[in-house]
Amino acid sequence: MKVTVLGCGGSGGVPLPDGSPGGAWIDCNPAEPRNRRRRVSIVVETRGKVLLVDAGPDVREQLLTFAVPPIDAVLLTHWHADHCHGLDDLRAMAYAKGGQIPAYMSAETRRMLTGRFDYMFRHAAPRHQQYPTILEERTFEYGAFEAEGVPVRAFCQDHRGVESAGFRFGSFAYSTDAWKLDEAAFAALEGVETWIVDCLAMKPHPTHSWFEQTMEWIRRVGPKRAYLTHLNHTMDYRRVLALCPEGVEPAWDGLVLELPE
Repeated sequence: MKVTVLGCGGSGGVPLPDGSPGGAWIDCNPAEPRNRRRRVSIVVETRGKVLLVDAGPDVREQLLTFAVPPIDAVLLTHWHADHCHGLDDLRAMAYAKGGQIPAYMSAETRRMLTGRFDYMFRHAAPRHQQYPTILEERTFEYGAFEAEGVPVRAFCQDHRGVESAGFRFGSFAYSTDAWKLDEAAFAALEGVETWIVDCLAMKPHPTHSWFEQTMEWIRRVGPKRAYLTHLNHTMDYRRVLALCPEGVEPAWDGLVLELPE
């Protein structure tokens, strides 16, 4: 299994586009290339399939920069803009494929996205016949399912009033945009060896996990390796790395993990 981190930044990315030359780096050193962060997304390549997890506003650049091969499906963690507002940039892949790309999502995410982007979805676009639809919505229940033949386990995460989906692929798990994890989520994570997990900032945050809490989660789950994601503009790579225990480090855009199937 190959996992590529396409982006690991907060909802605004790093640097923030505040109108200043070069953008606002805030607490991140612009001389450290691992501080330049696009919006969160990964690609999982396993069992001959290529699965994209989330398609935020940077997805076109991400797919080109990291030479992502044709995707077989997209899995969506939830409906917030930084995770789905690049879906239309999958159009060229759908055209090359010659049909819709399966899009796996929870019922809540399906309801939000097929209303917001009805022209993209096969079952939601009768009034947009001039546009070929590029996605076929596939609703999953939390638990085990298959995405184009790849076994996946989805578990529900509390994103403070919004559900987000964590995904487990064998011994690897991905947990972005989580404020709290319940016992069912920890049960789904039992035995995980590599975990990419939300850690927005050092201080407590109203919708995301923060450094101290994420470290507690990692101690409880006990993966061999853990990588922090959704890192905002206050999370300088080297400063955060110095605070991490052995086996834990901040992710960076372009990180590649080669893992057992």
